[in-house]
Amino acid sequence: MWLIHSLLMFLFSNLLYLTIRKAQKEKISIHIYSVTMFLIPAITYLFLIFLTKTSLLLSLPHLVLVIGTAFLWSYLGNYFSQKGILFAPNPGYSLVIQKSYVVLTTIAAVILFGSSISLPKLVGIISILFFVGIISLSGKTHQSESKWVLFSILAHLCFAFGSLMSKQFLNMGLQPYTYLFYITSFVSILNLIEAKRKKVKINLSKNHWILIIIIGLANVGFNTFMQFGYKLAPNPGYVVAINTASIMSLTIFSALIFKDELSKQKVVGVLGVLVGLLIIALA
Repeated sequence: MWLIHSLLMFLFSNLLYLTIRKAQKEKISIHIYSVTMFLIPAITYLFLIFLTKTSLLLSLPHLVLVIGTAFLWSYLGNYFSQKGILFAPNPGYSLVIQKSYVVLTTIAAVILFGSSISLPKLVGIISILFFVGIISLSGKTHQSESKWVLFSILAHLCFAFGSLMSKQFLNMGLQPYTYLFYITSFVSILNLIEAKRKKVKINLSKNHWILIIIIGLANVGFNTFMQFGYKLAPNPGYVVAINTASIMSLTIFSALIFKDELSKQKVVGVLGVLVGLLIIALA
């Protein structure tokens, strides 16, 4: 079942980032879709909490942990990620550092939670990481400052912390809908404050509203299936590896939809990631 949830997460990841790419091309402010990206999930999780009669209450220690995770994982992690990509000589250089947290998550889960890991699946994870690097590092370069490395490492640590805290929340008996509601609510409030501070004006067409609503709903599916994948997987690193592998299909869809470059080097990377996915799924 963890594999089914992870593959659904994979599909929603593609929908999420392709829609974000479309929103960027339509010149929709990042502050606008950042708010709806977390506000729509918060509303959805609140509805699911009442529908499934899940408790909304958290103890004070749990609430502090959840808010801390929201700030580090969802808010600061995304900030550092964007800065790393912005300053890197090639966005792929930063992406490789950020996405390599799959290795840290996998090993840390064995030490912290006693999660299992098989040699074939470890080979599959390393294969995905290597070939994602091939996909990401192809392309033109430009001169920039070396501080992109620091931002990329900080994003790496934030994302690794987030994946491990998700597993910890599940081990503590917290329900995914409950802590996801608090995380998305907190981050949407921070993004709303930032949008207000920068005096962002909302002037959207009907099609633009449809886009940002799809972004929010796609984020619901992405995070929900990711959390249930963490809950059911022998090791959360397996789920992170499949999430990382989504770069493969995003590369293909971006070439087909947005006419992005698809070089021979990227094709080799795509095929390599596909092999890694098959190893994780079948081994």
